Amino acid sequence: MQVPMTPSRILKRAVKLYADKTAVVDGAVRLTYAEVDERVRRVYHAVNEAGIAADGRIAVLDFNTYRYLELYFGMSLTARVMLPLNIRLSPAEYTYILNDAEAEAIIFHADFKPVIEKIRGDLRTVRSFYVAEGAADAPWITDTYENLIARAASDPAASAVEDENAVLNLYYTSGTTGKPKGVMLTHRNIYANALTTIIAFKLEDGTVWHHIAPLFHLADAFFIWSVTYQGGRHVMQRQFVPQQVLQTMQAEGVTAAMMVPTMINFLLNVPDLASYDLSALQWVMVGGAPMSPANALRMMKQLGCRYISGYGLTETCPLLTVGNIKDTLRHLPEEEQVKYLTRTGLEVPGVDLKVVDAEGAQVPWDGVSVGEIAVRGDNVMKGYWKLPGETEQAIRGGYFHTGDLATVDPQGYVLIVDRAKDIIISGGENISSVEVENILYMHPAVLECAVIAMPDEKWGEVPRAIVALKPGASATEAELVAFARERLAGFKTPKTIVFVKELPKTGSGKILKTELRARFR
Repeated sequence: MQVPMTPSRILKRAVKLYADKTAVVDGAVRLTYAEVDERVRRVYHAVNEAGIAADGRIAVLDFNTYRYLELYFGMSLTARVMLPLNIRLSPAEYTYILNDAEAEAIIFHADFKPVIEKIRGDLRTVRSFYVAEGAADAPWITDTYENLIARAASDPAASAVEDENAVLNLYYTSGTTGKPKGVMLTHRNIYANALTTIIAFKLEDGTVWHHIAPLFHLADAFFIWSVTYQGGRHVMQRQFVPQQVLQTMQAEGVTAAMMVPTMINFLLNVPDLASYDLSALQWVMVGGAPMSPANALRMMKQLGCRYISGYGLTETCPLLTVGNIKDTLRHLPEEEQVKYLTRTGLEVPGVDLKVVDAEGAQVPWDGVSVGEIAVRGDNVMKGYWKLPGETEQAIRGGYFHTGDLATVDPQGYVLIVDRAKDIIISGGENISSVEVENILYMHPAVLECAVIAMPDEKWGEVPRAIVALKPGASATEAELVAFARERLAGFKTPKTIVFVKELPKTGSGKILKTELRARFR
């Protein structure tokens, strides 16, 4: 018997086994799995009655709220496509994405009413506007989200989806390499990744997952599916305010979360961090960017939890590797184990990963030879929306080519050394910006940093570092250059240091090197 791999099966199991258990906490809102299921059924009927085309796109512009949980699952019952939108984009970017995706409706938090009102005249296909947590107080607003689902039936939903390869979610890339591209993820992609995530992180019904990273991005959204499958609890963090994050962790007994290094840096610099009871916290997955061993040790000591690295891309739904320690390496001293922990990690079950050279041959597992990460598996996207040429360029020979450059050590641990576009070539020598950044992060005054290429008449390119210091800390350019020179080869040492108050970031917290290159190259 072959049953379609669709996420609608995930919530069905959770409701069957954990109906009366708290499924989601969002401030004062607390819903059981049975209550979530009822709202999901209403979402299903509301979408079916809203006049959306059979495969139409419905955009969502919201903070991390309980609505994301019911919308992700409600949409999985329909044949429509959900389009989560980054909350930090400009009006022009929203216009581009909504028009490119040919979205027919948008559900938006009331805080975003001004930007939607500004662009609505430029939207070619959006016909319905539903406001969440606000009133339909303008003639162009179709209705409130709550009214929409309150009017809908709550009868059991008969899923219209029989094709597991139908597109369920359309995510637009952050645009760090150019115009955003729509990534088409199928029911099968999402279902398979949920199983992989459960195995890789050993999720269970006692998991209390803190949604700190944004749910419009797969860096955190993939835990919506996996935590629900196991009957765990979702705790929503609407915006990242360090003190509020710590308060929520303490109040809800959070056991696990995903954060990018910049978020962790801000948490570790909260003055009264030690006063918060984080005893329930078991581990934090660190993704989105590499973290130095020194910072990983600091995190584990101050938060009292395990560090787990994770790597993936929107195009892979996203999980590809997890930095668990092999049983055969647990005899090593902590300092040695941390070096493995902070690598990109081991390929997860269900993923076939290899690192290949320019000719497509796998590089030796020597920890030195550099190649591009290529992957295949049930989690790899269907393709880029309306971009068949880009899809063919990315998926070649049955593998998706990530554009990430990495080495593989004798134990099989992958270590990303850079994005192909971020490698600095100085005098014919390749310099990994990540390697230089990791050294600068060892300096006690550095909060966050990024290293980019700067044109040089003699060497072609040389490294330049853009640095934000910790609150109250001080350091000079000469001091940081000398610090790096003591730990790096001369040609890898930054030639200049630029100090900024804060580094620009994508909505998921990744540092925007494209913007830094435009400003400081």
